Amino acid sequence: MIKYPHVQTMAILGGLVISAVFLYLTLRGLQVAQMWNVIKSANYWWLIPAILVYFIAVWARAWRWHYLLRPIKKDIHVTMFPIVCIGYMGNNIYPARAGELLRAYVLKKREGVQISASLATIIIERIFDGVIMLGFVFINLPELAKLTSASGFVGSIQILAIWGAVIFGVVLVIFLLAAMFPRIRNV
Repeated sequence: MIKYPHVQTMAILGGLVISAVFLYLTLRGLQVAQMWNVIKSANYWWLIPAILVYFIAVWARAWRWHYLLRPIKKDIHVTMFPIVCIGYMGNNIYPARAGELLRAYVLKKREGVQISASLATIIIERIFDGVIMLGFVFINLPELAKLTSASGFVGSIQILAIWGAVIFGVVLVIFLLAAMFPRIRNV
């Protein structure tokens, strides 16, 4: 039972207006004839390996999450793949990666794992992902060093990458210290 139907109606209308505005901003310079030619000439056979690689990656993430959750609850590996898929669907639909919250909620409903525990493992996953991305940044720093500020925004990528790495490194050290010393109390 909805207590305030007008609030729900206003939220739906607001969402539609925001979506319409951003859809207009996205498509305003689109040349439909040129886009149609590209769609007609595309080689759709490449979708088969792309979909295969995508689902292998999702399976690997489900496998990783299963191992992170193993100390909390054993024997949930069968249900992990659909839950991870639900979370990714939520990330595509909801803003601010809210699919991660959805993933924790579905795991709570299906397996009884506390939301706080699953969110902690999701944070650990994001830290792992960040470390991998940092590795990619450091591998590509020699190429980024070749960019100049005269190349527009692309020249700013080097500075952005370095500042992003510094910020991520500080956050990573804070998380590692919190994990290493969980019982330090205020004096």
